[in-house]
Amino acid sequence: MFSLEIDEIKEKYIESGKIAAKVRNFGLKLIKPGVKLVEIAEAIESEIINNGALPAFPVNISLNSIAAHYTPSLDDKTIISENDYVKLDIGVHVDGYIADTAVTIKPSGKDKLIECVEKILEESIKIIKPGVLISEIGNIAESIAEKYGYNIVRNLTGHCLERYNLHTGFTIPNIRNNSTHVFETGKAYAIEPFCTSGKGYIKDSSELLIFCWKKNTATRLYEARKILELSKEKYKGLPFAKRWLEKDLKINKFLIETSLRQLISSGALHPYYVLKEISNSSVVQAEHTVFVEEKPIIITL
Repeated sequence: MFSLEIDEIKEKYIESGKIAAKVRNFGLKLIKPGVKLVEIAEAIESEIINNGALPAFPVNISLNSIAAHYTPSLDDKTIISENDYVKLDIGVHVDGYIADTAVTIKPSGKDKLIECVEKILEESIKIIKPGVLISEIGNIAESIAEKYGYNIVRNLTGHCLERYNLHTGFTIPNIRNNSTHVFETGKAYAIEPFCTSGKGYIKDSSELLIFCWKKNTATRLYEARKILELSKEKYKGLPFAKRWLEKDLKINKFLIETSLRQLISSGALHPYYVLKEISNSSVVQAEHTVFVEEKPIIITL
């Protein structure tokens, strides 16, 4: 029975991975100079649904020194420029089993910084198998970054995945470390290096576009109660965008903002602040999800 359950779980991951890869490639074709970020995000999320899955988090489209957690609002006027580093980070889930994948594209053409992060991802996933120390990923990542002359973003990591849980268990550092954790059979892992020409650290900005449910709390605001209901029941406790609330609740932005502030203050919601590189240098990202067996499966390839 146990092996059957593992097989069923694996098939769910494989299905979500195939959809994530398909949608990532669909999204890459949309990234062109002059196109609005919100148009790309809305098209990608619709494509996920059209393929029989759901977004595991709002599509992240982070430009240049923004490392992660940027998803456009409905009235976002930001457009792609030819020399932007565009990080496209997509999460897909089938029945809660998540595939997480990311790629960086520069409309003017791939350069050494993008080559570096892609090489790190390629070499990292080659060594994954049951029992391998996760510290091996950091050894590979930092060695390759040094050869290219760039820095790893030291305070962003890969992560374990579980059903309806995007970041769980231990983290997977992209720097040299002494972790004794190992990759385990039947588990899914997101391998996710970030490289930069800057100092290699990110910090929270003041901008906040993505949230997730933490707990229910008492609130007098009807709109806040509706946000909690949506975040737990419809979004299944996974990260959601302010943009989604604007569409699902159909109430004015002031009430949404007021409700979100109250829910964060009470500890009901977790805020994902937009992350920026501390020296304002460009950041690139690459990511695949791996389901570990004796012969591991890169489900988002």
